Amino acid sequence: MSGYRRQLRCFGFVLACALTLCGAVHADDFATVAERSGYRLTASYNETVAYARKLDSASTWVHVDTFGISPQGRSLYYLVASKDGAFKPAAAKAANKTVVLVQNGIHAGEIAGKEACFALLRDMVINKSKAALLDNVIFVVIPIFNVDGHENNARDTRTNQEGPENAGFRVTAQLYNLNRDYLKADAPEMRAWLRLWQAWLPDFFIDDHITDGMDWQYEISYAIPWYQNDAPQIVTWSRNQFEPDVRKRVEQLGYNMFPYAYSMGRTVLSGLGTFVYPPRFSNGYTALWNRPGMLIEIHSLKDFKTRVLSNYAALVAVLENLNVTGVSLKLAIAEADSMTTAGLTKPYPLTFKSTHDSVLVDLLSYEFDTVSSPVTKGEFIHYDRSHPKTYHLPYYNGFEPDVSVIPPRAYLIPREWTEQIEHLKRQGIRLDTLVAPLTAAVERYHFDSLKWATEPYEGHFRVQYQLTTQETTLTFPSGTVVVDMHQPAAKVAIHALEPKAPDALVRWGYWQQIFERKEYIEDYTVDPLAEDMLARDPGLKTEFEAKLAEDTAFANSPRARRLFFYERSPYFETQLNWYPVVRFMGQLPTVTPMNEG
Repeated sequence: MSGYRRQLRCFGFVLACALTLCGAVHADDFATVAERSGYRLTASYNETVAYARKLDSASTWVHVDTFGISPQGRSLYYLVASKDGAFKPAAAKAANKTVVLVQNGIHAGEIAGKEACFALLRDMVINKSKAALLDNVIFVVIPIFNVDGHENNARDTRTNQEGPENAGFRVTAQLYNLNRDYLKADAPEMRAWLRLWQAWLPDFFIDDHITDGMDWQYEISYAIPWYQNDAPQIVTWSRNQFEPDVRKRVEQLGYNMFPYAYSMGRTVLSGLGTFVYPPRFSNGYTALWNRPGMLIEIHSLKDFKTRVLSNYAALVAVLENLNVTGVSLKLAIAEADSMTTAGLTKPYPLTFKSTHDSVLVDLLSYEFDTVSSPVTKGEFIHYDRSHPKTYHLPYYNGFEPDVSVIPPRAYLIPREWTEQIEHLKRQGIRLDTLVAPLTAAVERYHFDSLKWATEPYEGHFRVQYQLTTQETTLTFPSGTVVVDMHQPAAKVAIHALEPKAPDALVRWGYWQQIFERKEYIEDYTVDPLAEDMLARDPGLKTEFEAKLAEDTAFANSPRARRLFFYERSPYFETQLNWYPVVRFMGQLPTVTPMNEG
C-alpha cells in the first residue's frame, strides 16, 4: 500500500508539473500582438480576427459573431464574454446581468482599447485572474469598429501620438468620421452598429479613444453625459454611485483620471472648459436611449504600452463598479425608460449654453513655454516633462438648456418622404400609419433666413435657418406615417425631427427639396397681375409703397418687385420652405404598425 501511495504521489507531482507547464505555454499562446512586440505594434485586422476566434475555441465563456460588412468587404466582429453562455440578446436579458458594450477603433489610429480588451478577455476566460468581473456582467466587445481605416495604416498616420508603428487612419474608406455619424448614420458601418445596438440595448456603453492636445500627468480622461441631456435617474446614478468610485479604483491601480477638458485660451492658465455632447457623438447618442455612455480618452503623448495598460485599468475599474452597482443602474434605466414611454411632457432640452459657473481644480500637468517658430512665424506650447507642476484653475462645467421644445403627442410625416422614413426605421424608431384620413389641428414650421455652409462637414453642406411656428388645421390621408412619442426611442425621434435640434435630419440636408422653387411666373404674366393686385388691395398697396421707400435695392430691382407680387399671389408654391413634418398634440387616432401595412 505504501508503494502504491508513493507511486500515486509521484504521478500527482508529474501531473502537477505538466499542468503548470501547459498553463505557462497556454498563457504565452494568448499573449497579444502588443505584448509580443514589446508594444511596438497593434494586431492587424487578420490577427485580430484570429485572436478572437482563438478565445472562442479555447473557452466556453466566449462567443464571436459578426454584425455587418465594411465598404471594402471586411466583416465587423464582436465578442461576447459570459459565464452563463448568454451570447445572444434574449439570453443576456434572461440572465438579468449588467450588459456592457465597449467599442474600440472608431478612430482606427486610436487603438489601445483593442489591445486592452483582448488582454482583459484573456485574463477573464483563459488564466481567469479577472474571471470575477463576469460574475454579474456580460461583456460585449467590438475590437475594431472602423475596420477599413484600421487597415489603412502606416507610421505617419498618427503624427500626434507615441506609437504603435502601424496605427490606422482616423476615418473610414468612404472618409466618414464615424464619431460624428450616430444620428445621421451615413456610413454602412454605423448602420450595422445601430442594428447591434438596438438588438442588445446594453446597460452601459464605453467608447475607447486616444486624445490629443494639452500634455498632462493624467493617463486617462473621460466624459459621461450627466447634464440634462441624460435622464435624471441616470445622472444621479452616474454622479453618486459610478464616477467617484471608478476614479478611486483607477487611482488604486496606479493611474490618474481627469474629466475630458480643453483649454479656454491659448494655455491652461485661461482655465478649462468642456461641453455637452450632441447625439452625433457616441455618448450623446446613447443618452437618448437612457443608457450611460462613457468616453474614455487615453492621452496620446503617453507611450503605447502606458496607453494600453491604463485603458486596461480603466476597464477593470468600470467592470468592478458595475458588478456592484449594476442592479441600481438597471433600476434607474427601468424608471427612465418607463417615463419615456409614458410620454415626455416637460420641455425637452435640445441645446445647452454655459452658465459660466466654475469649480477650482488642481490640474496635474507640466511647466510649459510658448515657443515661436522661425519657419511658420507661429507659436506652439512646449511642455517640460522633467518639471511636473500642479495648476490651480477654474473648470467651467456648468450648463443649462438653451433651446428646448415641448414634445408633441406624435409627429405626422407624409408617406412620400421615403428616404427620411427609412432613416427613422434605421434608428429603431417605431412607426405607424393612419388607418383612415385625419383632419386635425397641428403645429408646423416655416423656414426663414436660410444660409448654407460654404464648406462640407461630414459629406454635407449643413443649413442654418430661423423658424416660425404656425398652428393650423390640415387633412392627412390614410397611410400617413405616425411617430408615436410614447415609445423607447422618443428622444431619438425628437432629435431627428425637431428642426431646432443640433443634429436634426433637416440640418444635414434630408429635406433640401423644400427649399427650392419648382415653378416660376413669366414677366408678361406677373406685371399685369401686379397692377390688378394693387388696384384690388389697398393694404397691399401700402405695404408695397413702404417697401419701396425703405429698401433701395428692392426699389431698383424689377426681379425683386415681381417676386414680391408672385409670393403674395394665389399661384405661389405653398410648400416652399414649409417643413413637411408636423407636430400633432391631440389624442391619437387609430393607427396600424407600419411594418404590417
